[in-house]
Amino acid sequence: MTINKKVLIAEDELLIAKVLRMQLESIGFEVENVTDGREVFDKVKQMNPHIIILDVHLKNNSCGFEVGREIRAAGIDTPIIFTTGNSFDNTHQMVKDIGKSSVLIKPVEFEQILQMINQIKIIHNE
Repeated sequence: MTINKKVLIAEDELLIAKVLRMQLESIGFEVENVTDGREVFDKVKQMNPHIIILDVHLKNNSCGFEVGREIRAAGIDTPIIFTTGNSFDNTHQMVKDIGKSSVLIKPVEFEQILQMINQIKIIHNE
């Protein structure tokens, strides 16, 4: 299966990032990984991914929500799937405020991510 879609994974837990990358690549996605919020914005501009999977808590105390707002402020509307181990009451509102994004609560199964990617592709006609 050839999908030819690019995914940026921003995840500081290396095992999670590696497994997710292998799973996505096995079905045809082109995948890049970063671990730090400072790297995300630069990689987005360089790679121009179709989808960003962005952990809320990254290396060096980086906040995924702040990175998401920075991406939107730059006029980049790439869909973002936030992942987090915390399901605070305001998490869904923060995701909604960033726009063109959704959230999955960890632990996340690959099928959940794939389903979310498929929903994004339908919603955004990709």
